[in-house]
Amino acid sequence: MICRFTLAVTMAAITLTGCTSHKKDEPASSSVTASAANFFKGPAQVSAEDFTTGPTQVNVSHVTSRTDDGSAVYVTVDGKDAGALIRGQSLQLHLPAGEHQVGGYVPTLLGFGRVTIPAVKITTTPDKVKQVAYSTAEKKPAFTETDAGQG
Repeated sequence: MICRFTLAVTMAAITLTGCTSHKKDEPASSSVTASAANFFKGPAQVSAEDFTTGPTQVNVSHVTSRTDDGSAVYVTVDGKDAGALIRGQSLQLHLPAGEHQVGGYVPTLLGFGRVTIPAVKITTTPDKVKQVAYSTAEKKPAFTETDAGQG
């Protein structure tokens, strides 16, 4: 008997939830899956800075290793989000000439915090492409500047 009552109350609550009024500036069809998808997107989906134009080029590569857990790394340039770096892939950034700090972070499991990866200082010039590698050695993640042949 109590199981039927619980089921009836649950179904009534779900049915009445659809009857609530929405504000005009609020979307009428907001679903839980859409909000969950936005929650787990990660913080660096849209960058405030545009790193597709600039006189110098920096290639940031994610070097795979046995100690790498496969998490996406969000690359930052001078403290601003530049994009996501997925395991085994690389990211091409165009920056103004001069000194920059290329670093990054990995969001925690539910996205409530972040683990910061120390930045490496690089000096960019228009006539040379800089190579930066992200790798995890002995359970310690790091960004390092590499030669053009290693990148």
